[in-house]
Amino acid sequence: MLSNILRSKVTLQKKTISQGPLGSTVTYIPVHEYYARVIPLDVRTIAQFMQLNTQVTHKIILRGAVEVNLGSHRILYEDKTYQPQQSAKHVNGVTELIVLEI
Repeated sequence: MLSNILRSKVTLQKKTISQGPLGSTVTYIPVHEYYARVIPLDVRTIAQFMQLNTQVTHKIILRGAVEVNLGSHRILYEDKTYQPQQSAKHVNGVTELIVLEI
């Protein structure tokens, strides 16, 4: 059952850029909260992504089909921020993201 696995709440944020008198300012606004599971990646998986010149630290599984754009979204979980590093995969009613803790 997904209810036992996806028991943590994460917040999806979208990047907004506003122009001010001193230049552009980047801010992130909350879009939606999802039930999810945050899983640290093992060394083997991290090494595989390093061969592709991509830094990764965690895998996040979200309930439902969630559209996440690289470079314009980020995820908050507890007091940590995660940035997607790979396009989202939709598998069996869940969305899987490979992310980097920033």
